[in-house]
Amino acid sequence: MDIQKIEYDSEKYQQTLNLRNKVMRVPLGLTIEEEDFSHEAEQYILGAFDDEFLLGVGVLSQKLDESKMKVEYLCVDSQRQSAGVGKQLLSHLELYAKKEHAKTIELEARVSAQSFYEKMGYVAYGDTYLMAIAPVEHIRMEKFL
Repeated sequence: MDIQKIEYDSEKYQQTLNLRNKVMRVPLGLTIEEEDFSHEAEQYILGAFDDEFLLGVGVLSQKLDESKMKVEYLCVDSQRQSAGVGKQLLSHLELYAKKEHAKTIELEARVSAQSFYEKMGYVAYGDTYLMAIAPVEHIRMEKFL
């Protein structure tokens, strides 16, 4: 597995949109096509590849403030979940955040993925809620780096 930085609007970036649509929207009867991703031009995007096949994608926002960054997306191909892809992507995002002097990373996790993030050191806070773009239960989580 090879972790690569992905440039916004590249061919590999389009692969990330296709994967996110397949894994995170289609099962809910939704499509990613109507969403605006122009803000991702300023974000740090990583892909996990096996040769040219995209296994997973992680998107980290630029700093929310002087000490905090946010994981916007972490998505792994359904066929490759539980194979360490998400763990490697998240670890690489955390390393980048540390290099950027972030002290905290936050994210909004699907409740079904909460235990994965807890194993990675994230702590849930607040109540669960439905996200408009993905109407399944989510929980806010954070990790101090």
